[in-house]
Amino acid sequence: MITPLKREKMEKVVYDTFSALDKTGANTEKYKKMFASMTDKEFDKFFREFFADENQYLILNICDYEVDLRIEDIEKAAKVLGVPLFEKVAFPHYTMDKNKTIVTKERVPVGYCHVKRTQQILAKKNGLSTSIDTRSSLTGQVTGADKNGRESDLENSLLVSLGMENVLKELNGPRADDPVMKQQMYSAISNKGFVSLDDMDSDPANKTTLSTCDVYFLGMGLNTDLVTKGLMTKKTLNEEA
Repeated sequence: MITPLKREKMEKVVYDTFSALDKTGANTEKYKKMFASMTDKEFDKFFREFFADENQYLILNICDYEVDLRIEDIEKAAKVLGVPLFEKVAFPHYTMDKNKTIVTKERVPVGYCHVKRTQQILAKKNGLSTSIDTRSSLTGQVTGADKNGRESDLENSLLVSLGMENVLKELNGPRADDPVMKQQMYSAISNKGFVSLDDMDSDPANKTTLSTCDVYFLGMGLNTDLVTKGLMTKKTLNEEA
C-alpha cells in the first residue's frame, strides 16, 4: 500500500512537470482535482495499472494559438523529470563489434519516434504465390495468378529509404526480370548449394523491363541511359565489340 509521503512526492512530480509545460496552470489544476478525489487505495491502484501498461501516459491539453508549447517549456519539464533531451547515440550495427562501436560526435536530440504503418501494408500477407511461371512477355515480371509474388513500388521505396541496396539488387535482379542472373543463380545453387550477388553478372541490358522501357522511349524519339550511356544501342555495341 502506498504511503502518504510517497503519494505526496509522486503528486509533486506530476504537478511540477505540468506547471513547467503549461504556464496557465490549467493542466496542473486538472490533475490536482483528479487526485484529490482519490483515496490512497484508489491512487495506488491507478498508478499500479498505469505503470503496468507501457502505452499509458498522462495527457497534456494544449490549445493551439492560445497556449503554445515552446521548446523552453519542454526543457524545463525535462529538468524536473531528470530526462536528457540530447545524448550521444551509438550505432552498434555498423561494426557489430562491441569494442569498436560508432558513436555520434556531438549530442543529438533523442526521443520517441512515432511511426505510422504505411497504407496498404499488412502485418501478415493474406495471399501468397508459390509459382513464378506466369510472366509478362514485355517486362518479364510475374503477372496473373502469380503477380502477388513480386515487389511492389511501395515496398521498393521502403527498401530504398533504408539503404538496403543489396536486397534491392537481388529482388529486382535474379528474382525478378533478369533471365541471365536467374540462370546463374540457379546454377550456383545447384552446384554449390549457395549463391552470392558477386557470382552473377548484373548488366542493365539483361533487365527485360529496362530494355522494354528503353525501346518505348526510342520509339518516341527520346534517348535514355537506362541500358547504355551513349547514343548507340546495346545491339550496335555488341556488333562492334
